[in-house]
Amino acid sequence: HRATDKPRSPFCVEATQSGKRVRQRPVGELGRQAGADKGATMKPESGATERYSDMRCFPLMVAAAYGVVSITITLFNKAIFSVYNFKYPMILFVAQMTFSLIFVNGMKFAYPDKYGFPNFEWKMAKKLLPMAMGWWVYGISGVIALQYLNVPMFSAFRRFTTLIVMVGEYKLRGRLPPRNQQMAVVVMSLGAALAGLTDVQFSLPGYFWVLTCAVSTAVYLLFIDKLGRESGLNDFGLLFYNNLLALPFMLGSLIFSGELNRIADFPLLNDTFFQCFFVVSAVQAFLLNFLIFMCTRVNSPLITSITGTVKDLFTNVLGMTLFGDFPFNTINIMSIVVCFGGSVWYSRLKYVASMEGKAAPPP
Repeated sequence: HRATDKPRSPFCVEATQSGKRVRQRPVGELGRQAGADKGATMKPESGATERYSDMRCFPLMVAAAYGVVSITITLFNKAIFSVYNFKYPMILFVAQMTFSLIFVNGMKFAYPDKYGFPNFEWKMAKKLLPMAMGWWVYGISGVIALQYLNVPMFSAFRRFTTLIVMVGEYKLRGRLPPRNQQMAVVVMSLGAALAGLTDVQFSLPGYFWVLTCAVSTAVYLLFIDKLGRESGLNDFGLLFYNNLLALPFMLGSLIFSGELNRIADFPLLNDTFFQCFFVVSAVQAFLLNFLIFMCTRVNSPLITSITGTVKDLFTNVLGMTLFGDFPFNTINIMSIVVCFGGSVWYSRLKYVASMEGKAAPPP
């Protein structure tokens, strides 16, 4: 008789033989059972063999990890630029990309079965170049914007990313959220625009760079979703190409900026605490980029953008209190509250919609 039930997991396969349901066990388990038949006493195998990616809460865990790392790297970068007055963003970004390349290749050679990916191919590089360009623009615009803007204003303007992602997903994949979600996106975008108009520390260069960061972030997320599916590479393979292809552009930006000629004059270059902040920021950049890839592929570009919205609520509170560069202007604060109120509303609508989708019976 042929099997009539689909396998429920690779560790427990049920089939039908002679009208009876029997359990077909993996070879290793059969060997253990044979040992038990000979008198051996062995402990039963626990459920620890379940892969993390098979857990129902795995997408939530990935999104939470991305949010935590995104909060800490924003604060560390802001501390480097504001507290230590380090005015060399290109050097920081080259260090972040270099560490990412070293770590990705180290993991590939140390654990090829788990983190391996194919060697460099020009055909694949040409395919993934747009994604790397988005990463390059996203990275440099973000670190430059933080030199001009306080953390709450930086976070408020980044809310335009969700609007751009929503439009991009409609253009690329024909997906458009419900009307109430569209309204929530409009509210957060209007709040961000009003926050800029009421900012007493008006900074045109800061607004230019943060809007560039918002656009490039949206493009980057959309390319991760599209090219990640088309390339067939795992997250480490995508990270490898992403950093390798963006590095020449970043080195060109570094040379053009003239930072290499001025870095020797930085007075805290040998300060131990500054060096610790610098290294932690470089390490977190790899973790952040890896988690962006994983969250986008496990969930969606929109969920990744929503996670960024939620983490910005915590970032804003910390940014207002830690660095002392936020002027408490009532109208400006209310604008930021409107912006993030729309963000929370939008995140709740997406969460409710996802729960309803899971609860709906299959057709």
